[in-house]
Amino acid sequence: MNNEIILISTTSNLTVTIKEVLKKRKLEFSVYEATMEEAYKISEAAIGSGTKVVICRGGTATYLRDKVGVPVVDIRHGFIDIHLSVESAKKISDKIGVIGFRDICEAARDYNQIMKTDILVTEIQNQNEIRERLKEYIDNGIKVVIGGFQLAKAAKKYNMPCVMGHADPAAINQALNEALHDLKIEIERKEKYETINSILNCTSEGIVGIERDGQIIHINEIAKKILNYKEQRNIKEVLPSSLLIDTANTGRENFSELLNVGGQSIVINSVPIKVEDKTIGAVATIQEENKIQSIDREIRKKHLGSGHVAKKTFNDIIGRSRAIDIVKKRAARYAESDSTILIIGETGTGKEVFAQSIHNYSNRKRQPFVAINCAALPENILESELFGYVKGAFTGARNEGKAGIFELAHMGTVFLDEISEVSTDVQVKLLRVIQEKEVSRIGDDKVIPIDVRILAASNKNLMEEIYKGNFREDLYYRLAVLELELPPLRDRKGDVQELIYYFIKEKAKGNMIIAQDAIQMLCDYDWPGNVRQLANIIERLTVICEGGIIDGEKTAEVLKNMTFIKPDANKSKEKPASETEAKLINIIEMLIGERRNTSDIQKTSKVIEKEEIFNDIRKEVFPEINLFELNAFAQIEAEIIKEALEKTGGNREKTAELLSISTTTLWRKMKKFNLL
Repeated sequence: MNNEIILISTTSNLTVTIKEVLKKRKLEFSVYEATMEEAYKISEAAIGSGTKVVICRGGTATYLRDKVGVPVVDIRHGFIDIHLSVESAKKISDKIGVIGFRDICEAARDYNQIMKTDILVTEIQNQNEIRERLKEYIDNGIKVVIGGFQLAKAAKKYNMPCVMGHADPAAINQALNEALHDLKIEIERKEKYETINSILNCTSEGIVGIERDGQIIHINEIAKKILNYKEQRNIKEVLPSSLLIDTANTGRENFSELLNVGGQSIVINSVPIKVEDKTIGAVATIQEENKIQSIDREIRKKHLGSGHVAKKTFNDIIGRSRAIDIVKKRAARYAESDSTILIIGETGTGKEVFAQSIHNYSNRKRQPFVAINCAALPENILESELFGYVKGAFTGARNEGKAGIFELAHMGTVFLDEISEVSTDVQVKLLRVIQEKEVSRIGDDKVIPIDVRILAASNKNLMEEIYKGNFREDLYYRLAVLELELPPLRDRKGDVQELIYYFIKEKAKGNMIIAQDAIQMLCDYDWPGNVRQLANIIERLTVICEGGIIDGEKTAEVLKNMTFIKPDANKSKEKPASETEAKLINIIEMLIGERRNTSDIQKTSKVIEKEEIFNDIRKEVFPEINLFELNAFAQIEAEIIKEALEKTGGNREKTAELLSISTTTLWRKMKKFNLL
């Protein structure tokens, strides 16, 4: 017997018809005969055993709907029911009355209207009215009544004939169909509930849902454990001071609320539950602070474990062209110094590789190397990562505080990638760290001395950012004590072939060769994405090419699909500098960082060696000028810049490229010589 649906009949006639319908439909559901309180007791017992839908009739159905927690389907009274009952009553007397609840009375009134009869109809609100109405009917000469089980019991005491309501099989079938539909919905709802409940119990966080008045509508197992839950009904009994109630009442979100419950610190985040913009409650996630800290430590250990070590060296920088060779040698010289270095270069030119190489070539190579991408983090998080914080610095701060990267990199190197993306507020604090060589954690007035070498990188023109008000000029000069401008791959085409072979060896699974026409295509390409783009293309070719050969056809297809073009990718080819111009450019580059006063007798051997190099170049080009006649050199420098500007039609980017200096350096020189 299936007990997912039970039927409670209120009359013997109804019981007989229900059983006939069930037999015809081959359904095996339990059928009981009871009304009101007795029907309620039967329903509760059945629900406890798994019943999900109850089918009943009339007033008893209405009574059960207010009492039980499952759907109650009514076998509705209809015209046929009343007609059959009236026909049975007429066999006794024409003086007929109907006493019952709203459903049967409405059907009786409809019958009167359709059949043009005047059967007396009396609607009651509860079964206690039955005897009183029955007495009134007897006094009014009514000889037979139509109604339910309770009316039949009362009528028997007064020797009044009673016809118990008939049931139309169609109404029973309709009720069964409705009950089966409700059963399906109830099963689906139960499955969804159990699925959601399982998901909520699988999370590492406690979850609590409440109504506006604080009544708990859901609490998962994790929350029960954290809050030591003992079946309390209202959240105020568990979290009396929480902002969760405020969220449920006002609709305001509250995050990172720190509370002490049962001797342990917990963090609560609460958001409102809204239906059509109306707040009906709130849901909160609850975490134990010590677990948050534990997770934070594990994540930080993994991140900092790799970030503390510089893996690249100058040997990892592939290429033998003059352009890359000059930069590598310059970077190696810079590595011997402790001055800050600003590494400038387009995306994909290898700024972090150079930063790691400089660190590993310096006397700090055995110390930490900590890199951070300034564009990857929001301002408030970036600030806490850079400078650290103390306990209570802000809501949700760890009890023991946290060291920033400057502390972590003590005695080592900090690499600030995409420095142009740092907000001006953080720039002020960063400037102080560089100037004072000390850091203060957020929320603390204590200063911590630090000894770090700072490398910064940008793919933007910081001078332009200064003009736009996005970057502080004083910070720029602090960062750009030494400048290292990395050449784009299009300016070191001689390295492309070597890079191709390197990346094939690195990316290919097994042996793979490349056709000469494919090499030529790759060498002729402008590479707006530089070395990173080349590595990407080679990896793609090693995957799509078959037979262990990278051919020209596939290469042409891949390059054809590359739609990313930089503004200068189609620039006209400039005539290469003459030998004399090249020598003059070398003089300018060396003069930028190496001017000395002739009266300084404390020159080091390295400076003297560089001055000898200057003299060798100077004698070939301007034999009549002494190296230390600085005004003369300034005039030469200005004239060369003027000539370069004329050649390029005043285009500063092309001028800087012609002189092999950065646009920032060119701007400084133009300002110095009043050429702006």
